[in-house]
Amino acid sequence: MRLLCAVLAATVAMGPMVAVAQPVATPVVASHESVSEGPEAVEVVVYRGQAVDTSDLIQRSRYSWSRLDREGLALIVEKRTVDVPAGEGVIRFKGLGTGIVPHSAVIEGLPADLVEQNADYELITPFNLLDRAVGQTVSVVRTNATTGLEETHQATIRAGQRGTVLEIDGQFEALDCSGLTERIVFNEVPQGLGATPTLSVRTRATQAGRYTVTLAYLATGLQWSADYVAHLNDDGRSLDLQGWITLANFGGTSFADAPVTVVAGDLSMTGDSVPVEIRRTASATQCWPQGRTHEGLAVWLPPPPPAPPPPPAPAMAMRENRAEYDGAPVVVTGSRIKAKMEELGDYKAYVLPHPTTVAANQMKQVLFFAQDDVPFQRIYSFDLQAREPDAPLATARIDLLMRNDAQQGLGLPVPEGKAVIMADDPRFGPMLAGQTRFDDTPVGLPLRVVFGNAPEVTGSFLLVENTSRGSGSRKKAERTYRIELTNGGDQATDVEVVIPSSITGLRGFRMGREGIRSRIDPDRGVRVWTLSLEAGEQRTFDARFSYDDPA
Repeated sequence: MRLLCAVLAATVAMGPMVAVAQPVATPVVASHESVSEGPEAVEVVVYRGQAVDTSDLIQRSRYSWSRLDREGLALIVEKRTVDVPAGEGVIRFKGLGTGIVPHSAVIEGLPADLVEQNADYELITPFNLLDRAVGQTVSVVRTNATTGLEETHQATIRAGQRGTVLEIDGQFEALDCSGLTERIVFNEVPQGLGATPTLSVRTRATQAGRYTVTLAYLATGLQWSADYVAHLNDDGRSLDLQGWITLANFGGTSFADAPVTVVAGDLSMTGDSVPVEIRRTASATQCWPQGRTHEGLAVWLPPPPPAPPPPPAPAMAMRENRAEYDGAPVVVTGSRIKAKMEELGDYKAYVLPHPTTVAANQMKQVLFFAQDDVPFQRIYSFDLQAREPDAPLATARIDLLMRNDAQQGLGLPVPEGKAVIMADDPRFGPMLAGQTRFDDTPVGLPLRVVFGNAPEVTGSFLLVENTSRGSGSRKKAERTYRIELTNGGDQATDVEVVIPSSITGLRGFRMGREGIRSRIDPDRGVRVWTLSLEAGEQRTFDARFSYDDPA
């Protein structure tokens, strides 16, 4: 994590970072330009500016205009092997994330001076190919209208995307004017074009060599969210809890078999970390000087050569203390699995238990913790509110209260997210029992699950006195409530009545006479009455409070 902190700090500062490294192989022959086609290993750290709702993310992903590829923020850390040319040279880094923020790129371990750094965003499109290939020789493949056979002609492109003109056998003709089905075959991709953005760095080195470097940069298009599934056990006192991280990659680059870290906490963002908008050129391929004889521009590239075998796994982990990623299986004790939590400044970083592929244009769920038999306390809860004498009785809300500590099987900061509660039905098996939402919950604080309503536990809250005393700035309003709680069930229950902040937050609020003494819940900061009711028991008590009367 120290390396990531250093990389992130350098990224924010937007300053180049170069460290001397030792060659990892015999120096190669000097050349003016070298190309790194892709990383040997990659690590992904996904941040969030605010809590993300998975359902909302799925809904927005259905619309192309949502521009999700320009939202979210991730730090991409790549290990690459590069050939450094002697003297003045250029190193091109290909296979970068499509949402790269070019001015955030940092290179560590390059034993050369950086002269300049460029981001090339000219991608392979039919129109960019034509524009860049002016003066080059290509093959034009046409279907003979008489024989139906394909014929190949060598041609030189004399004009590009604004109206393609070809020179064939010393004669000039416009593309698509022959009236025949035709396509252009490019023998090579023109220089400067690529399938993904390319980062080019101009270097000055005293000698050539092959080195392993770390390339880190920010990229948009990646987001994460948290969701939970709680399954109530038959004993009525414990549950099995699973936490899932949804990884969403709306960019065009996949990160294969990557260690992934998600960072909880609302990261402060200025809005400046945005990728360069890729230039899109309008088409102008009509037959010149008259209209086109048929629709469509067919531009064909020869198939690429077979891909080389994947490079061997790196000899060292990309980060310190990351032995769990060096081919070791995930250790599961019982059915317990837990992400590793690390400190990243004031934020919490969750290192997912195993590497995963963050594929382009994909959303996936990764289990980041699972714990069986988490004990809970069932509490029947009411909020104090005035009700008319003839109003129906209020029914209690069921809260399942857990403690987020290691003794109860948790002990991991819980990121904000939605939770689904399941319970077994004798006839149908697992059934939906409720839905709730977890707030960001640090270790040591209670984790409260809102389970549903309990019709057998009821409450009546009657405002029996509402008076004022005093005058002017000393005028006070006084309220007295008569609270009646009934347990109609066949088991003893714990009941609490919460005085909402809309009451305790009134200016000059002060508790008066209470039939049951209230207390301040230190975890939630609210005032509550707490009592236990036996099966069939009913309890009634009065409570009075006062506050400044602004009238």
